[in-house]
Amino acid sequence: MSELVLTVEMERKEREMRLPEGSTVGSMLDLLGLHPDAHIVVRGRAPVPIDSPLVPGDRLRIVKVASGG
Repeated sequence: MSELVLTVEMERKEREMRLPEGSTVGSMLDLLGLHPDAHIVVRGRAPVPIDSPLVPGDRLRIVKVASGG
């Protein structure tokens, strides 16, 4: 099985990730140990749904969601 190579930015730090082909946004968050309800993944300027497949060369930003009341 081949792999995807993508760039992920989190907390203003970029890193290259290699994931199995067919990985989704949700599986990437799981691999990073991040809870999907507490993070938004952005591609370009648009949020990406958790079940979206990742594509080779993706540049993604992970934003931690802050909530309170």
